[in-house]
Amino acid sequence: MNEVAKERPKGKGRVVVLALGVVLFAFGIILLLTGPVLFRMGLVERSFARFELSSVAMYVMAAAGVVGLAGLIYSLAGNKHRGAIVGVLLVVASGIAGGTLYAQAIMKEQLPPINDVQTDWNLPVAFTEKALRQRENAGAIRVRDDAVVPDGNGEWSGLTYAEAQKRFYIDIVPLMVKQRPPEATLAAAEAARRLGWDVMMENPPDGMMEAVYHSPWYDLVYDIAVRIVPEGQGSRIDVRSTSRTNDRDMGESATQVKQLIDEMALQLR
Repeated sequence: MNEVAKERPKGKGRVVVLALGVVLFAFGIILLLTGPVLFRMGLVERSFARFELSSVAMYVMAAAGVVGLAGLIYSLAGNKHRGAIVGVLLVVASGIAGGTLYAQAIMKEQLPPINDVQTDWNLPVAFTEKALRQRENAGAIRVRDDAVVPDGNGEWSGLTYAEAQKRFYIDIVPLMVKQRPPEATLAAAEAARRLGWDVMMENPPDGMMEAVYHSPWYDLVYDIAVRIVPEGQGSRIDVRSTSRTNDRDMGESATQVKQLIDEMALQLR
């Protein structure tokens, strides 16, 4: 009788520990999902939704992993296989989620705080007047070829965007292809559409293409411009991606430039 009475509290304790781990993990997921919702409802600032809530979620996931590990040990000690399985799943899921959020936090500190990236800062890729008016009407920041990282950004402070980009994104370079500018321009528009961007303008005779990318989570908008000029018997393709806000783009502009260049390279080479 005494042994049965002792076993029940132990079993109950194990269940409570595992249940707490599941609740913590679910709460972390809810924090991540509600960030964009709260922002779109106008209840929080974009930076708070993107970074502060993610930081809290990271610690919640870490706590879920610790509690899950405790539940796993508790279950193994009591030879409870189902509880052990739940504990393993909690540890793995929390570790993956928390590790991903931690990597993003580290990345935020390492990435240059710029939101305008292009393949040639010596001869910047220009946007058309129409694109600049659309940005102005949308309340976007000005496109500046002489932009400088503001103070308060550690080692990046005072650097021009060109200098900051050169330090980190060494692989962003123009694309050389054998096709002539008109054909390459059409290919640029096709590549942009395959990437899911909205092509706003394509001008094969002048070797120009412009597109817009909308981020699905936080309503971030990026304008992309492509300039294609003759180079020998083929063409040189330069690409620029510029955010419409001052927010850290977390490498998004650079990613878009690389994506378009890689997509075109596969198509034209």
